[in-house]
Amino acid sequence: MKYILLVLFPVVLLRALPSYTGYSGGTGSKGFCSASCHGSGTGTISITGFPQTYEPLATYTITVRHNGGSKISNFNASSRKGLTTVPAGSFTAGTNSVLYSVASYESGVRAGTNSIDSAVFKWTAPAAGTGEVKIYLAGLQGTKSGTNTKLTVSSSENVTGVARTENVAGTFELAQNFPNPFNPSTVIWYTIPSSGYLEIVMFDMLGNEIQTLFNGYQPKGSHAIVVDVSGRSKIKNTLSSGIYFYSLRMNGFVCTKKMMVLK
Repeated sequence: MKYILLVLFPVVLLRALPSYTGYSGGTGSKGFCSASCHGSGTGTISITGFPQTYEPLATYTITVRHNGGSKISNFNASSRKGLTTVPAGSFTAGTNSVLYSVASYESGVRAGTNSIDSAVFKWTAPAAGTGEVKIYLAGLQGTKSGTNTKLTVSSSENVTGVARTENVAGTFELAQNFPNPFNPSTVIWYTIPSSGYLEIVMFDMLGNEIQTLFNGYQPKGSHAIVVDVSGRSKIKNTLSSGIYFYSLRMNGFVCTKKMMVLK
């Protein structure tokens, strides 16, 4: 009697999973490993919401979407000061997006799940004096052999602008500072539904006030402030590592968030 040995080989679907960190292609990056290390050709991924002219410390809502063809398997986006390797601004993850970091190369935002039509995240512009900023994006559609997109979008600095976003919201919002933990600086953005006077205070775990970060009148909308604990800013003393708090107070509204200094 003859026997036939049947060997079954597993079928592997080649797909660029969002768990693959990848690279955006920005200056100093390892390349475009959301895109060109897979597949070939060009894609139809677009980026909207990144301003042609940014206001220092303003926060903008950015959308990445595909305009045809297969869904987005992954993308990586980072921002730089002009053509340098210096990061410019910071990201906050949103719908279908997460933050990523590659030591000594870059950090930014990428797809948070596989096979998406679009993703949304926030970008907070850098401080005044930064100059031109570029966002680099590398994206892949479909499977590992799918189509690629490589985008570079530029924004010039509005030297007369006010630090606020394009959005006017109907509710109070105090966001978590980013980055967190931080050293030496971090960005806090917040939204107020009406114009008026407000106060943002930083204090320690014992409730001792360290510094009033802002106390004054602001128009309704979204705003951002930078907290710098290096000793070169208005913070009274260089702070040690530990947990601190910041609180927004306006017209009876009080909201408090925790932040961490890590040195």
